[in-house]
Amino acid sequence: MNVLVGNQPVTMSSREIAELTGKRHPDVKRDTERMLVELGEDVSRFAHIYTDSMNREQTEYRLDRELTETLLLGYSAPLRRKVIKRLRELEATVASPRPLTTTETLIQMLTLQAEVELRQAEQAKAITAIDARVERVETAQTVLSARPANSESIVHIRRRIWQLYGLSDATVDAVMRQSPYAPKPAGMVRNEHAEADGATYAVYWKKDVTATFERFVAECRHSAGKLYIHPYIEGRFKLIKHD
Repeated sequence: MNVLVGNQPVTMSSREIAELTGKRHPDVKRDTERMLVELGEDVSRFAHIYTDSMNREQTEYRLDRELTETLLLGYSAPLRRKVIKRLRELEATVASPRPLTTTETLIQMLTLQAEVELRQAEQAKAITAIDARVERVETAQTVLSARPANSESIVHIRRRIWQLYGLSDATVDAVMRQSPYAPKPAGMVRNEHAEADGATYAVYWKKDVTATFERFVAECRHSAGKLYIHPYIEGRFKLIKHD
């Protein structure tokens, strides 16, 4: 049973389990991964990033009570007792937290306000960039009869960027539409297919698209496994970085 105290689930990290049991953290991680796979769980959902003593990003796993006790079934009784005792201490701490001082409350409020203002500023920049690109497309005077050399449509961009970085179509579209440094269209091309009924589509210079995604990939932060995050993309997404 997953223990909830208020609205907060009580969890324990694989690092703390390793410390309490005297085991090596890599061994506890290995046991955790094997257990999650056997249970049919998505291992990446429990992974979290922390910075070790050498300032390197490392992965740990955070488990609720049920998973922690399941993991401990393979350990000795004294080790299980130590970890379960620590779980009860964590539950008691969450159930009766220490009241915040006035200074701590103020710091929390200022931090939250700063985060909200930053998100609002980023959203405003993204919306402004989108509006500017839409305006450029709408005011384009020349409709080309064929796609220029060294240009590509969004269909070609999706295929090429997936081959380079493993980014999904949805992520590629988000970068092309939401990032303030996304390339502007090289022009509009008339779709010559009979069923298109004279519709047009935008094309982009290939070198501009390449530069855009090189910058985007460089700005991505690792989350877990092959999952990354970026300020202009909501949630985590798959990315394959080539060293």
